[in-house]
Amino acid sequence: MAHGISDEDPTKKEHVDSPDVLDKKLDQLADWIRNAKHFIVFTGNIPDFRSGMNTILPTGPGVWELRDHPARRNLLHFVISQNTDGLHLRSGLPSIMLAELHGNSNLEICQKCHTKYLRDFRTRTATQVHDHATNRKCTKCNSILYDSIINFGESLPKYELETSFDHAKRADVCLVLGSSLRVTPAANIPMIVGQQGGKLAIGNLQSTPLASLAKLNIHTMCDDLMKKLMTKLDIPIPEWELHRRIHVMIKQQNISIKGLDLNQDIVYSLFSAIRILVKQDMQLKYDSNVIKGEEPIEHKIKLNESNENMDLFIEINWQGHYNESMYTIEIPFVDLTKEIHLFYNPKTGNWREK
Repeated sequence: MAHGISDEDPTKKEHVDSPDVLDKKLDQLADWIRNAKHFIVFTGNIPDFRSGMNTILPTGPGVWELRDHPARRNLLHFVISQNTDGLHLRSGLPSIMLAELHGNSNLEICQKCHTKYLRDFRTRTATQVHDHATNRKCTKCNSILYDSIINFGESLPKYELETSFDHAKRADVCLVLGSSLRVTPAANIPMIVGQQGGKLAIGNLQSTPLASLAKLNIHTMCDDLMKKLMTKLDIPIPEWELHRRIHVMIKQQNISIKGLDLNQDIVYSLFSAIRILVKQDMQLKYDSNVIKGEEPIEHKIKLNESNENMDLFIEINWQGHYNESMYTIEIPFVDLTKEIHLFYNPKTGNWREK
């Protein structure tokens, strides 16, 4: 030892399982998952594993496909996350199956009426660590909105924490990915699974405080773990697509358009701008020009003639995090309420509508 430099902290020493050992461990894990009655996943800070939007990694969406595979095998029942970057939701994991213990950088909340707003941008604007007010207001009660990030020294959200512990008590298999398991009370969630006799598997290159409680300690990169595990479960990993849910309402020539969460009716701010066109036999009858504003975007169309046999074209410009091209929704210009699901492939640059 020289100049005060000590030996490396043994808790940070990395271990890598040999291919044969890793293969046997994943055979066992795959068997547990296939036969599980209530399988949950607990994730730490693992951006390489969760990358699924425009990732160049071969695993793509990874573990979420345990739930969202077209065969709907529904192997995964719940995910508890310590991440704050919002990528879990963007990967396609249903929001009703996710507890984000440390918040979501894309979510802000009204503390008065408890309305939630998802944004396709980071909501935090405060400079002080314990100041969470944003520069936006609730569209329902006009109160100040607050970001949902949990900083050190702040309490975890009650509902998310209680729901996580409830799932832990029901779980017979729990897979931990990329968490040091040193931050409580979050680390107590997988601990409960192990203490009540459930099968706790921990994927981490480093040893964790729950290593002796785990029935499997898998030492490999999380991305490599998931790729091999999916193969053993015989679940192919398809190309990831960005999924957007759009709600359009037309009533007496008043237009309302907004993005929504895929599974809950939470407003999801997706647009940078829109433009509304009305055409009849492809002849332009109305042009709103570019409209910017907070969603839902409301607009009154003023025509000097009947809108019979006219079509409405809504040009949507996105926030652009995935280099999405503009998409045009075409619908009849009549009173209606319509929900549209759009899918964008970042590799091909193509949209499809469902």
